[in-house]
Amino acid sequence: MLANMKEKQLLLQIKIMACLLMCLLASIISVYAHELTDTTRPEPRKTLRNFMNPDSLSAINFSIIPIPILTSSPETGLRFGLALDYFFNAKENEGKEKNEARGSFIFGQVTYSTMRQLDLSAAWQVFTKGEKWVLRGRAGYSSFAERAWGVGMQTVPEDDYWDWNYERTYWDSRIFKLLKGSWYAGLSVNYSNTYRVRYSKPITPAFNYSDGVNGSLAFGFGPAVLLEKRDYPFSARKGTYFEAVYHNYLPMGVSPFAYQEWILDFRKFYPIATENAFGYQLFTHITDGDVPLRELPRIGSANLMRGYFGGRFRNKTMSAAQAEYRFQIWKWIHASVFTAGAFSAPTVAEYSTQDFLWTGGAGLRFMVNKKNRMFIRVDYARNSTFGGAFYFRLNDAF
Repeated sequence: MLANMKEKQLLLQIKIMACLLMCLLASIISVYAHELTDTTRPEPRKTLRNFMNPDSLSAINFSIIPIPILTSSPETGLRFGLALDYFFNAKENEGKEKNEARGSFIFGQVTYSTMRQLDLSAAWQVFTKGEKWVLRGRAGYSSFAERAWGVGMQTVPEDDYWDWNYERTYWDSRIFKLLKGSWYAGLSVNYSNTYRVRYSKPITPAFNYSDGVNGSLAFGFGPAVLLEKRDYPFSARKGTYFEAVYHNYLPMGVSPFAYQEWILDFRKFYPIATENAFGYQLFTHITDGDVPLRELPRIGSANLMRGYFGGRFRNKTMSAAQAEYRFQIWKWIHASVFTAGAFSAPTVAEYSTQDFLWTGGAGLRFMVNKKNRMFIRVDYARNSTFGGAFYFRLNDAF
């Protein structure tokens, strides 16, 4: 019975992704084809007359891109909504493209599900004039549900999870000042309030964790260091990226959680031929102290360890590595193959090869902004334990 249900869910996901691909291809062909194939043609002015003229419309390089959101999963039912992305390049002197900063974005989305789950969120990454400052962060509100199998590698069986419902407000912001070359230093602030927590069944000792299971308020801040030498932040072909962040979380009000957090993120990219590239990422997330359940490092996301349900494994530390080969298929259609592996344990010293987790997959990329090298990506990934997942996102995973 369980196998039949999983097979039906997979077929539904495939049908949904096929519909999304058809809509995506139609919109890209009609709006962006001329721009991507004729780079010598000047971009028409964004006047009402040109917006009403199909020949002019297809050559305009849009900076605001609406992205429909449509996903399906057992914990959300059908989830739908709209994401609106604004892209721009700050300039030292108006009209001098050579002095433009790398691509910046401000992103907002609203989604709602058939199970009455609401998500309002925003994210941003801004390079100011001359790239003297870098501002990045995310904020939002969610009334959401996810699955929880407990903490650690020895969890309850795959189909015996807890449905975990909660409301959450959050704000995670970093500001960096240019020091020298491509090195930045700055301050990071993280606020996360999880409340109105409900579970589908009582918590048992098998859950193996107690801190923050009924909600938590976490506020932390600390120094951050950034090295940004990628050619394109949205989909790099060459260059290096490194970020190190430390947060010290203090008890607030009735919330007793005091802990420390370290995040290390290193990425390297190598160009191959004209459009192809190989890249890899090394990522470590370490916490120590009374860490609330919602703030524990987790395995699985659309960007790292694709193929695992987000939070399938949680613990106080996780370390992961992923590699991806990106290549062009035809003009504005690209593709990638990728693989990743990770460890999760109470401390780094307790990592065990017996608990190694692995994922791999492939996907298509559809270019929607040639200037800043931006793609819409569709990925499918399989994991080494429990199945796989589809992803429909804007920009590459790392």
